[in-house]
Amino acid sequence: MSDCGKTKVQLVQLNNKYGQQVYLPYSAGILQSYAIEDKEIQDNFEFQEFIFIREKLDVMLNKIGEVDILGISCYTWNWSLSLKLAERFREKNPNSLIILGGPQVPNNLKNFFEEYPYVDLTVHGEGEVTFLEILKNFDKEDFTNLHSIPGSTFYDRNARVSYRGESRDRIKDLDSIPSPYLTGIFDNLLLRQDYSWMVTWETNRGCPFKCTFCDWGSAIATKVRKFSDERLMDEIDYFSDKKVELIFGADANFGIFKRDKEYALRLANNKIKTGYPNQFRVCFTKNSTEKVFELAQIFSNAGMNKGVSISMQSLNELTLDHIKRKNIKMKFFKDLQKKYVESGLVTYTELILPLPGETYESFVEGIDTLLDSAQHSGIVMYNCSIMPNAEMGADEYQKEYGLDLVKIPIFQAHSNKKDEEEVVENEIIAVGTNSMSRDSYKETYKFAWAIQSMHLLGLLQIVSIIFRHHFGIKYGDFYRNLISYGEKNPESIFGKELKIVDELIEGIFNGSGFDQFVPGFEEVSWPPEEASYLRISENLEQFYEEISCHIEEQYNFSQDEKLVKEILEYQQLRLVNFKSSNSTILDLSHNIHEFFEDARAGNIASINKEKCSIEILKSNKSLDKKAFSREIVWYGRKGGKFFHEVGKREPKA
Repeated sequence: MSDCGKTKVQLVQLNNKYGQQVYLPYSAGILQSYAIEDKEIQDNFEFQEFIFIREKLDVMLNKIGEVDILGISCYTWNWSLSLKLAERFREKNPNSLIILGGPQVPNNLKNFFEEYPYVDLTVHGEGEVTFLEILKNFDKEDFTNLHSIPGSTFYDRNARVSYRGESRDRIKDLDSIPSPYLTGIFDNLLLRQDYSWMVTWETNRGCPFKCTFCDWGSAIATKVRKFSDERLMDEIDYFSDKKVELIFGADANFGIFKRDKEYALRLANNKIKTGYPNQFRVCFTKNSTEKVFELAQIFSNAGMNKGVSISMQSLNELTLDHIKRKNIKMKFFKDLQKKYVESGLVTYTELILPLPGETYESFVEGIDTLLDSAQHSGIVMYNCSIMPNAEMGADEYQKEYGLDLVKIPIFQAHSNKKDEEEVVENEIIAVGTNSMSRDSYKETYKFAWAIQSMHLLGLLQIVSIIFRHHFGIKYGDFYRNLISYGEKNPESIFGKELKIVDELIEGIFNGSGFDQFVPGFEEVSWPPEEASYLRISENLEQFYEEISCHIEEQYNFSQDEKLVKEILEYQQLRLVNFKSSNSTILDLSHNIHEFFEDARAGNIASINKEKCSIEILKSNKSLDKKAFSREIVWYGRKGGKFFHEVGKREPKA
């Protein structure tokens, strides 16, 4: 107890720092804002300053000190550290109450308390009402009143017996929960000048879809409930007033309602007027429609969003059936993608590997379909990560589809290279199914890596697009042939990278992570495809010489030798490199540049034999290796900054 006799409560929500950027602890904040609205809680409880940044355990424990109640909000990225913090806290505070809540707390608690006997209470689903009830029934001397609170499970550590309360209905009136922003819960934190602040923002709760890999849908499929317009508009103004840098929209389907346009306009106008918020990140509604296109234009015009996700997860109909998902029709996708390209809006398509029913061949076919639909800006490959409360997290589902699971360290792309973490966070991912063996998974992953590193990062994008549209060579065949070449030539530049990926996957099978650090460039963890790109950038001349030899051996272009040579030269010169910053004049015998730009945009074009002269407009800005990796690869990937701009010139007589 504190000196004033009040019960001391410590709320914890641990997040990583991204440089000096830090997320406000929204979940902890909204729990506190709801609780302290109650007069009984105001009079009898004292909330400590939030613990919300990952630090050494001893540092956090010293900050917490002696409190009566420790409540921790748990997610995939903080689960292990949260548990270790709870365990260490219990050693010093044997009589305090420890509560765990959040999406990572499993609804199925089989063996949970045997593994984590230092936990007293788990909260399931929305926590606001349940947490308030826990506080109102709390007695420091006797926890008996906590045995049957709806929405929770209590563990009697002495008797080693758990008590599960009834399921709790979801909150119908979301405005009954005060905003932690508007009530000033975070105001003192926001006064700190040593951090750049990011926030989590909800406009609604719920998801009408039932995708088996997601705990939004399969676990809690429900009617979507809304916060009020007035509240949300006030929160937007609050973010601008407090100079919030980035808003992460927590909605499962932003853009599903017409009213979302009004929020987008308010965010964009505030950015233009005040400079804040600088960025807005969100998951757009699953089936991207004209509404999402309109929203994307608003955010893009204000410089607030790098790209629009068009989520597919798989293009295999059998797989979509197994994961209870329906995608938009491909014709609509192609029309929509063309519209985005013509408007200069960047899109990226999300896929998950491996999913039930997916095979190597179906995955390659899906990639072919996407690239033929002019999706050249981004195809994001996610690991099939198992969420405890998703349908895919159930033993029955895993058995039915033969999910082959491994535990690996969570990969934090572009996180700072640091000493070994005190507590490593892990995730469970699938590396095989009954339709995709580990060997097949390895081949599929290598293909996905080749698409991302060689095509989506531009190394061979020009070549493969022209070969597809002029010579009729499928993208899948082009990159499979390239992989075969790398396997046969392990000492080539590409072959060495392929070997690294091979070893990476074998490491994944044995529980290693995806992190790669590339000496000489920015000292952050690079995704495999970006790491390959950086290493190849140091040996571009040799890389393209070897690719030229491969193309000569693989394809019969004897009648088009000059054309192919020009394509490769154009490809190499368009690629941004830290070694050269001078503009270059390129004289061509074919309209390669115009053909490529048209084909990349999904337009029908033809290569004509006509003299033309172009100027590769290389930036005069000098980039060292670290700046190159940061500005071109890390920040510039989605914007396609790896290609130089091109200007036209009069051809030589």
